[in-house]
Amino acid sequence: MDAYELEALIEQAAHTDTAARAEAAVELAAVVTGRSDGPAVGALIELTRDAETDVRDRAVFALGALAAVDGPGVRQALWARVDDPDEETREEAVRGLAVRRDPRSVPLLGQLLAADSAHLHTFQAAAVLAEATLLPALRAFDPRDPGVTEALTACDPQLRARRDRDSDALLEAVYELLPDTDAALYAHRMEAALTLALTAHDSTLAWNADRLLERADGDPERAAALVADDIGARSPMDGTAAA
Repeated sequence: MDAYELEALIEQAAHTDTAARAEAAVELAAVVTGRSDGPAVGALIELTRDAETDVRDRAVFALGALAAVDGPGVRQALWARVDDPDEETREEAVRGLAVRRDPRSVPLLGQLLAADSAHLHTFQAAAVLAEATLLPALRAFDPRDPGVTEALTACDPQLRARRDRDSDALLEAVYELLPDTDAALYAHRMEAALTLALTAHDSTLAWNADRLLERADGDPERAAALVADDIGARSPMDGTAAA
């Protein structure tokens, strides 16, 4: 988006029409660059204070969940909405703070988990926050429900340590099996999952390391073989396709 388009979007954020401002909130999140002092972030923060509930809800969701940006101003804007009259806006503000690992969100997220309104986004936020005090509330949910197992693993220090060991072993196994590739493990600052990225043949592929290990029944060497199979590589040991 060029400067002219961004300026038009910022003008739309100040439009007198409620629907136009709500639409601008979501579109602004898509053009945030990561700088917390950028004009798109400033316009989005201003929309979180909008008099209309729908606009505030959209803006808090966009700032908290869609915009990959952090900073004192962002957190202050989200914190200002944790007591919002609108329930959905309050919940989005809490989740937005949680995925930024703001310690003030721990008791508030615990309250969301204790409420009937707990859903996938709340579990995902708990997984990012990785706070052991959330375990009692999380254990009340069925681990088969989407997001629950991931949150339990992230918040339980022992399970998290085991996951980290398995992920490290996966990376080592990939290097053993595919020594000519460039592999790395990383985590986005607002996400709980570890990503395995591998560069080979002038292209980069990525896998969710947790999902990859699940496919391999927790065996790092089998998971590495799945990676080799996914990229169509062949084992340097026997020249056969990895399985």
